[in-house]
Amino acid sequence: MTAIRLLLGLVASIVLFASGEAQAQRRDERVGAVGNVPVFRVFEGARFDRCYGMVPDFQLGARLFWKTGSDYVLTVPGVERPGPKRVTIRTPRGVMQVNARAEGGWQGRTIMTLPGPQAEQFMSLRGAFEVNVDGVRFPYELRGATMEQVFQAVENCVQRNTR
Repeated sequence: MTAIRLLLGLVASIVLFASGEAQAQRRDERVGAVGNVPVFRVFEGARFDRCYGMVPDFQLGARLFWKTGSDYVLTVPGVERPGPKRVTIRTPRGVMQVNARAEGGWQGRTIMTLPGPQAEQFMSLRGAFEVNVDGVRFPYELRGATMEQVFQAVENCVQRNTR
C-alpha cells in the first residue's frame, strides 16, 4: 500500500513539473508579413511578450525584436566564441558599429541592442545589408519593404497584442 502511494505521489509530481515546464516555454506565432519579412508575436509561457520581424537569409535570419518600454534588439546567428563583440553593419548608406553579445556559440544568437540613434540609423535601411560578427558575414536583403516598414509592422504587432 505504501509503495502504491509513493508511486502515485511520484507520478503526480512528474505531471505537475511537466505542466509547469510546458507553461514556461516560448512560442512564436506568425501574424503577417511586410515584403519578404514575416512578423511574429512571441509568447513566454502563456503570455504575450514581444514581436519581431525576421529578415530571411540562408540560416536563421536577422530578427528585429521590440516590446513596449524597451529599445529595439537585433539578433543574428551565433558565432564560435561567445562574449562581448563589436559588430559592423554595412548598408548602402554607410557603416554602423554596434556593441553586441554572442551567446550559445554556433547554435546561439548574437544580440545587439539598438538605442534611439542607432535604431533610427538602422530604420533608414533599404535593400541589402550585411552584419559582420568576428569576421563572419551574414548578408541580408529587404525585398518589397523598407526597414522603416518592418519597424512599423513590429510596433503595430505589439500594440495589437498589448491591449
